[in-house]
This record gives sequence, C-alpha cells and structure tokens, in this order.
Amino acid sequence: MFALVGILALGGCAKKNMMSSTESGGKAQAGAAATTEGGPSGSGGSMGESGSAPLQGFSKSPSEEAVKSPTPPMVAKADTAEIAARQAREAAKRQLTDIYFAYDKWALSNEGMKNLAQNADLLRQNPTVKILIEGHCDERGSREYNMVLGEKRAQETRRYLESLGVKNTVTVTSYGKERPMCTETDESCYWKNRRAHLVLEGER
Repeated sequence: MFALVGILALGGCAKKNMMSSTESGGKAQAGAAATTEGGPSGSGGSMGESGSAPLQGFSKSPSEEAVKSPTPPMVAKADTAEIAARQAREAAKRQLTDIYFAYDKWALSNEGMKNLAQNADLLRQNPTVKILIEGHCDERGSREYNMVLGEKRAQETRRYLESLGVKNTVTVTSYGKERPMCTETDESCYWKNRRAHLVLEGER
C-alpha cells in the first residue's frame, strides 16, 4: 500500500517538472522571437512600429535640393526709333510757329519768312516728322472765297519751306473762316485768324 502511494507521488512530481520545463522553454523561444522581430530592444526588425512594412527607396542622407531664384519676368525692350520719333514730334510741336498774313493776301511778309526759316531749321533736324499746313482766314468774305484764300496761304507756306531745303512730308488743307482762333470783331482778332498753322501728323 505504502509502495503504491510512493509510486504515484513520484509520477506526479515528474509530470509537474516536465510541464514546467516545457512552459519555460516556450517562453524563452517567444522572448527570442520577439527580440528577433523587432521588439523594444531589437535593432534589426523587419516590421515597423505600426506593424506594416517600413518605407524603402529613400536615402538616409539625402543631398540638399538647390533652391533656384524665380525667373524674372520678361520686360519688352522699348523701340528706340519710336522713342526718338516721339521726342522729335514733341519738340517740333513746342517750337513750330504760326505764319500770319495781311488782309486778303497770301504773300509772305518779312516776319512770316523769318518765322518759316526757324521752322525750317527745326524740320531739317527732324526729317521724319510729317507736317500738315492749315490755311485760315478771318471772318470777312464768303465761305467759298475764304476756302480758296486759305488754300493759297497754305500752299505758299509749303513752297517757301521747300525752297529752304525742307524734305519732310508736307500736306496742305484749308479751313477758310470755319475755325477762328479769336472771335472778337476787331483787327487784332482778325490778324490772329489770318494764318498758316503747322500741325504735326496725328496731333490734330
């Protein structure tokens, strides 16, 4: 009887020892596996912290990207010829002098020829400037008569400029008494209206 109890006791102890050894071995293998797969102390894990595969194809020390300055906007270059032409027109506009005539006459006076000589000097310096000569009259006389008289005054002015060597393109027109400079009915006002007016092309 006592022998049977001893045998059973020894068997139970051996079984417990075997189970304890098995559990210890399993825990040791699990710990080793955790260390290999990237546990808290692992350094060569194949899984990221989130459980997904880590990103690949990126350099650990990428070179800095050069930051380029923005390309400045293209600025159209001004046409120097156009600038020069505009400056010439402005200068001529300031300096061209009107030519005045005696009553019912289209012949140039000495003062008129002097002023035209000054105009001619300016035009020769700016040969590309185009000129329109307007013939004007005072209010006396018929409209038809003054249209013809204004034409003669403009033509005589152009003829004299050409005789002074002016090569600019010059055209003429007549407004007769339709565009008076002054509207008073006295001689000083009439005199202002009897004129040849030089206009730069495009400035009217």
